[in-house]
Amino acid sequence: MTDPDHETPARRPAAVLAANVSSLAEDAWNRLDFRRRMLLFGLHLRQGLRRMRGSLVPVLVASMAAWIAYVVAHDLLGHPTPFFAPVAAWICLGFTYNRVPRKVLEIGAGATIGVGLGELILTTLGAGGWQLALGLLIGALVARLLDRGDLFTIQAGVNAMVVIGMGTLGSEMTGAGPSRLIDALVGAGVALLLAVALPGDVLNRPRRYVGSLLTELAKVFSMLAAGLRVGNIEFLRDAHAQLRGVERLLDDAVTVWKSSAQIVSLNPTMRRHRAQIDELGRQLDLSTRAVHTAETLLRQCRGVVDEADPDPSIARIMDDTAATFIALAGSIRHWYPPWQARTRAKDLAADCAPELSLPSDWRHSALLSVMRSIAIDLLQLTGLSRDQARGYLPGTGAEASGLRVRGDEASGVWGSDELPSLDTQPEEDVSD
Repeated sequence: MTDPDHETPARRPAAVLAANVSSLAEDAWNRLDFRRRMLLFGLHLRQGLRRMRGSLVPVLVASMAAWIAYVVAHDLLGHPTPFFAPVAAWICLGFTYNRVPRKVLEIGAGATIGVGLGELILTTLGAGGWQLALGLLIGALVARLLDRGDLFTIQAGVNAMVVIGMGTLGSEMTGAGPSRLIDALVGAGVALLLAVALPGDVLNRPRRYVGSLLTELAKVFSMLAAGLRVGNIEFLRDAHAQLRGVERLLDDAVTVWKSSAQIVSLNPTMRRHRAQIDELGRQLDLSTRAVHTAETLLRQCRGVVDEADPDPSIARIMDDTAATFIALAGSIRHWYPPWQARTRAKDLAADCAPELSLPSDWRHSALLSVMRSIAIDLLQLTGLSRDQARGYLPGTGAEASGLRVRGDEASGVWGSDELPSLDTQPEEDVSD
């Protein structure tokens, strides 16, 4: 046998070095967390495909606008190189459905002012570095004087610099003269006409985002159920990564909804869509609550897996929750009444009755308590008010709550006014 005390000194540093390298490699692998990276990559890829499908028609319209602007400037006005006409049309329209005429006009005006200022400096002071800086300075300050919009200021400064920068090129575009200003006006005008004539479907895009949000949130509950059913911490880490992606998707959905809400409020011909836009805003408010509650649920599940046995009964309720979110996502995406989702949510609320908790297992009771909050959120997402939802949750009572926040009211589209009263509503009347 080898006596450790008499081990040669040369071997000890080698063993220590090998142990350090192994520890560093393990730490690097843990930081990489390849499994979660792939999960988030899949979520981003799905969202990217949705964005691409949603942008196909708007980009096609913008491309048509750029072509029309070029034809008008080149063939009708006789400009040899109408560069700014298609550029202005594309900048004004962009790549989304939600084109607010005021914003299109704002961007077009900023681009036109920038081109005009650049032309003035180019013809009087020439082209160079300090002229370019001067154009940016004057363009940005004039834009801030005329309008408070960020895009207005950016377009004024950028286009002034582009025109002056072109003066340094010995190309055919150097002597374009006032035609560049006219080209910018043509491009902005074509974009404004198409934005007014083809406003797009202001309902489809926010519906698609809200439906995607609910679908991805359903995946969170499926992952939580899988982890809780077998006590696998890796599944819970997957749910955590998925939840981070859902939070980013929620921010995108809110941005899209605000854009559609602005179009509906500004365009008198679209006021008929206000009820649906308001409902989508209500859905986002309630989804935000559900995301926050899911974070709490995730922490509780970690405690159960780390310190106690798996909990298949709660896992089954989570699977039912995921199925309810999927049913609701289909209703939102295709815009039909969520009766099936409401029936599922009522069954879920019944499964969260206090008498079904286990007094000997406080962690089971804690999970069930959080699931009761999820059941309330789901019932409200199907159109019920908070007080109506509480009436379906055993152990809460039907008394009205004093504190009310946005989303606690019944849906103006799918509220209980389109169904029998809650006290007399038969189960078969709400089946899908």
